[in-house]
Amino acid sequence: MNIVQVTSTAKPSTTERGQRFITKVLGYSMLLRTLMNFKIKATQHQYRPAAGSQTLAGRTTGNNYSGADLSPVALQAGELSLHGFYLKYDQTYMADHNLGIGIDMDQWLEDELDDRAYDTALEIDKLIIASDGSSNTMEGIATILDGSANVPGLGIAMVIDALTGSGITGEDSFDLSASANYNTALEQVDKWKGEVMGANALICNESAKARFTTIAREKHALTWSKDEFGNPIEVVNGLKIIAVDDSVITKAEPDNAGTPVNETTSIYIINNSEGLWNINTNSGLAFYDYGELPGEQQEGMSFEFRAKNEIKRKRAIRRVRNIKL
Repeated sequence: MNIVQVTSTAKPSTTERGQRFITKVLGYSMLLRTLMNFKIKATQHQYRPAAGSQTLAGRTTGNNYSGADLSPVALQAGELSLHGFYLKYDQTYMADHNLGIGIDMDQWLEDELDDRAYDTALEIDKLIIASDGSSNTMEGIATILDGSANVPGLGIAMVIDALTGSGITGEDSFDLSASANYNTALEQVDKWKGEVMGANALICNESAKARFTTIAREKHALTWSKDEFGNPIEVVNGLKIIAVDDSVITKAEPDNAGTPVNETTSIYIINNSEGLWNINTNSGLAFYDYGELPGEQQEGMSFEFRAKNEIKRKRAIRRVRNIKL
């Protein structure tokens, strides 16, 4: 499901102001309006990863294969993290507005919420991708796939060094600023795709998007598609490029030098659908418009995004690190 379908199912807001705010948030976040892996889950929930592997044996006529146990892996416990804000303003301003004096509250609130929608979109992108899980926030995929441990229940780290298999020697990072590496870059993308079941999208920062599309354009490998809302989206080697701000996926990750230099970035190869990497939620984008607050001389509104990243399959996603732009 996409975020609009989830939000519609959850039915958190029907007010015009809420719908306008959500529309603005979507307009500011390519990630939110492009991802199709949102899944409705309860606040506390469980999931069972599919962590098996299989080889094929031979047998002779009249004999059976040796039986092997097929046992489900342990359930993983999950809980949605709750993120949002609560705003109040004094009724005296609405009294001025209704009398035609003072500030135009409708215009002021629209302008104010527009700016806050931009900040909200950026914050949600950071939660999904980069959050370290502190202060009651969800863990972003960069934290889950930091390479220091296997993904829970799956026994694999899902992290690739961009130099692996490139044939590039004597370097501490895969340097995409060097035109001599352009052909190799496109070859590597195809290799990375092969690590993900049905890979069809690539998440990166705006700088990486600019570099990959430049490479693809120069090598006649750039095509175009559309997201679920009809917005144009670049496609490189069959992967839709989903870009986030450079503050979400930074260009200050360490390279492979003995004394690491923080000048590289990561990209994420994904299958953009439910069932492999899910973003669990019971809210979607929830905006609540309360109007006059009982017992207070205030009017209020709030927003909440309740979510948790869940990686269920071994070939759901790959983080490719150590890319220099």
